Amino acid sequence: MPFLPTTRRQFFLTGIAIISWLFCSIAVAAPLKLTDISPSHPLGLHAAYMKETAAQLTIEQIVESRAAGKFVQGESEILSYGIGAKPVWIHLSVTNKSTDVANRQLLVENSWLDHVDVYFIKESRPIEKYQAGDTHAFHDRSIHGRFFSFYHGFDPGITDIYLRIETPDPMVVPMFLLTPDQVTSREIGQGYSYGFLYGYLLALLAYNLFIYFGLSYKRHLLYGCFIAAFVLLNIAYTGHGYVWFWSESPAWQQWVIPIFMVVYGIAGLTFAKDFLDTRTSFPRVHKNVNRMCWFFVALLLINLYPDSQLYALLVSFTFVILFSSTMIFLGVIALRSGHRYSRYFLFASIASMIGTALTCLSVWGFIPFSDWTFRAVELGMMIDATLLSLALAHQFRAIQMEHKLAEQLAAKDSLTGLNNRRAFIEKGQLVWSMAQRTKRELSVIILDLDHFKSINDRYGHAAGDAALVAVSKVLSDSARDVDVVARWGGEEFLLLLPETRLASALVMAERLRNAIENVRVPVQGAEISFTASFGVAHKADHQNLDELISEADRYLYMAKESGRNRIHSREA
Repeated sequence: MPFLPTTRRQFFLTGIAIISWLFCSIAVAAPLKLTDISPSHPLGLHAAYMKETAAQLTIEQIVESRAAGKFVQGESEILSYGIGAKPVWIHLSVTNKSTDVANRQLLVENSWLDHVDVYFIKESRPIEKYQAGDTHAFHDRSIHGRFFSFYHGFDPGITDIYLRIETPDPMVVPMFLLTPDQVTSREIGQGYSYGFLYGYLLALLAYNLFIYFGLSYKRHLLYGCFIAAFVLLNIAYTGHGYVWFWSESPAWQQWVIPIFMVVYGIAGLTFAKDFLDTRTSFPRVHKNVNRMCWFFVALLLINLYPDSQLYALLVSFTFVILFSSTMIFLGVIALRSGHRYSRYFLFASIASMIGTALTCLSVWGFIPFSDWTFRAVELGMMIDATLLSLALAHQFRAIQMEHKLAEQLAAKDSLTGLNNRRAFIEKGQLVWSMAQRTKRELSVIILDLDHFKSINDRYGHAAGDAALVAVSKVLSDSARDVDVVARWGGEEFLLLLPETRLASALVMAERLRNAIENVRVPVQGAEISFTASFGVAHKADHQNLDELISEADRYLYMAKESGRNRIHSREA
């Protein structure tokens, strides 16, 4: 097949490119029909823009610049120019094909733009102008809301809309042209989603504060501060804070986002250090994280002065990205060291980092901006909060179990497993108080092994311990669930018997005496036996439990004096 000569082919391709460009320019230049505008898609692809390079231009100069072809067609639904961008003029041409006025609201869904100037132009003549931005007090807005919204009645024919945007913050311009009902519907949908987000996080915050104030677990307080810091940051950059809390403080609105970004990162790292015990497990890492936090706090404070907002934003965005990376690093080294709950922490940090990175990079202008990328940090934080809450719950249960086990061990005799003297006194006082209030029966049995020292001297302390264990088993097997059995000290044992008359206590004492007398303990190829003496007392006019035990102890002494291996009481 013959080929065109090189020069002719170049001219041919150039001509095709020019024709295609002209066709695209004509197509783009066509005004957008109001009836064709989707309420769910931003209008960036239908808009054109031009950046100011020197002094601020007037609307007349901008109209001339557009006529001279100096505007560039938008390349995405949401126009984004990054942090610290030059002021931008945006143009949108719409047409009303009907014969009636069409009422619409131009909605710029961004809460942190410093200056937003809007011009509606008809037949090259300005017919309406608005000035807005978060440098203005909230009550100065033409339509009160989180975002910048401007009402206009579109007459039949073509209307040109020009916006001038100026801000050191991330310049993201999601534009919508909606009916008032569509604006309301959009706000309601967003309200439900933020209501769920704040409700969920505030419930977790309340739960953790409840545990902290109830049980003084510092870790739950630090986690609550982390959640609170995120909520504060979120209401700051979504515009809720300006609407609800500081609507008359535009100066604070200028600085609240970078400040809360740093606070959020520091709160997260403070919780992470405590949760993973970095001070003990990774002291060098712990110190370096502290240095990083102080360094960025100092950088932020240095830049908290007029005309330095751009540098403060760069500091805060950099810190938040480093914060997310550091959280994952801490999770990895904790996992490698065998930390019990590091998997929860690592997975939570990965979810949070992905969400934070997507939001920061989209707002910064490095990746396309959309509802999903803008709100990715919220989804990541919900996953993070859920996983860390599970980890804290498991950790809390483990601590409770450890405390309970420690209390049980502290209340048990290490040899026999029976209650020790301290535990008996605690439990016995409760039983005594109940018997006193209800005027119920209560008896006590005290017993002592006869000639126990001779067992130790003849067979050794191991044989003596075996004898004590054997007696404790007899007592445990014979006692009811409500009875309190304890090793009182040495070879002495004590039983507190609620709802028991003296006669019944004597019967039980005799049963125990016979059982102990029949115990055989294998020692050195032989079997040893032993007996016990008993004292039994019954609650009468005693003032306290000590008096009741003292009476039983006197009867035990009498049993020993009268020959051992017997029972003594008031009636015997």
